[in-house]
Amino acid sequence: MLKKNYTAVTEFILLGLTDGAELQPILFVVFLLIYLITVIGNVSMILLIRSDSTLHTPMYFFLSHLSFVDLCYATNVTPQMLVHFLSKRKSISFLGCLIQFHFFIALVITDYYMLTVMAYDRYMAICKPLLYSSKMSRCVCLSLIATPYIYGFANGLAQTILVLHLSFCGPNEINHFYCADPPLIVLACSDTYVKETAMFKMSITNDSAIREFILLGLTDRPELQPLLFVLFLCVYLATLLGNLGMILLIRLDSHLHTPMYFFLTNLAFVDLCYTSNATPQMLTNFLSEKKTISFAGCFTQCYTFIALLLTEFYMLAAMAYDRYVAVCNPLRYSMKMSRRVCIGLASFPYVYGFSDGLLQAILTFRLSFCRSNVINHFYCADPPLIKVSCSDTRVKEHAMLISAGFNLSNSLSIILVSYGFIIAAILRIKSAEGRHKAFSTCASHMMAVTLFYGTLFCMYVRPPTDKTVAESKIIAVFYTFVSPLLNPLIYSLRNKDVKQALKNVLRRNMVTKTGLPPVSNKS
Repeated sequence: MLKKNYTAVTEFILLGLTDGAELQPILFVVFLLIYLITVIGNVSMILLIRSDSTLHTPMYFFLSHLSFVDLCYATNVTPQMLVHFLSKRKSISFLGCLIQFHFFIALVITDYYMLTVMAYDRYMAICKPLLYSSKMSRCVCLSLIATPYIYGFANGLAQTILVLHLSFCGPNEINHFYCADPPLIVLACSDTYVKETAMFKMSITNDSAIREFILLGLTDRPELQPLLFVLFLCVYLATLLGNLGMILLIRLDSHLHTPMYFFLTNLAFVDLCYTSNATPQMLTNFLSEKKTISFAGCFTQCYTFIALLLTEFYMLAAMAYDRYVAVCNPLRYSMKMSRRVCIGLASFPYVYGFSDGLLQAILTFRLSFCRSNVINHFYCADPPLIKVSCSDTRVKEHAMLISAGFNLSNSLSIILVSYGFIIAAILRIKSAEGRHKAFSTCASHMMAVTLFYGTLFCMYVRPPTDKTVAESKIIAVFYTFVSPLLNPLIYSLRNKDVKQALKNVLRRNMVTKTGLPPVSNKS
């Protein structure tokens, strides 16, 4: 959990718009009228759109949400400001200030992307009117409207956590009418560098004297390096062959053009990128005396690794949901898992994974590295990088633990709940053959989930120490090399459809080469 903020300040004083006492009643009346008009206007718009069926279109659906955000936005600040106009004590508690701060940033960012979504809606309506109803279906509209809320409140929470880690031990007067970023940073008596960077510019430049890192790898014994090179080269080539083969097989065989195999294609692609992010550098280092990686290269590797890791979490969760719908709602499967829904479910892991990964990588590389540049790992990972930093790592450690704990537990909860319903549905099937068939569609996915999550819980949900960093190298081998290697085998050897598709593709190739007539498949 978050470490307690070491601050002597328990409340802040908001100076407001002016300190002229004679102006306070006038400003109170003016802003009260503005607030009432804002409330009446936005509430009326929402109620009007809900009550008139002719306004039940994507354009007005987005407009009702914009009105709701504007209403919350104004209500977050105005009541407190109106009270202060007529009060001598213009204070706000520390907790109240954080809540106001979080909602303000969250709603501002939500508003940004809500307006972007509305612009996209108008683009579709004007540029592609014939496709408008299909392109802007109810499911698409819900997805488009959910993204601003999720991203806005997630980003707002990250900014609030960074403020929470600042110390306020001097003046408590905020030169503003609400709790905002710049005046809070001015009041802080601790290092505000991370917060200012997160607020103004997401840059990867670092004030560190170190411009490259040395990766110690799995072992420092020279006689083992050639052997490990051959071993991991074979593993990497097998991983490439397995995952590329799976992707091509699914694309070539029309029988596998189903939601289940669509998600499996994406999983294979993520595994392929995942292992390719670390392996080439590792193989080079096995045969090289200079086992270095540049600062920019380390950032890129760290960012890509975290992003793909988070993407795989939620890709496995999407696959679990797909199996839940297939087993528990088979008659509605084609409708519930339409192409558009599948694209939405597959897109979310990439968008969220690369967004959260960027935040985590920036927090890591805003640290200063001025003592040692030796990383006790075979790739640029968070825990060993934190250990070699010479600056305050509390913010980064908290962010890492919160992100790891939240994403591991959240995605795993989706999987466990889905399989809870699946097992309950399977147990209600009377015939043993039916139960076996239903269970066989999920067994491969369950094996992949167990292998992947089992190793990751050991890696990230604990603070980095010398012992855990050393242990993490061995654990990392499993989810970096073993999991991407075994996933194609798990999904092919235990799957009749994949084995049959492979036979069909091989048979077609043989027919093409030999010129023999095709043999019909009667099964």
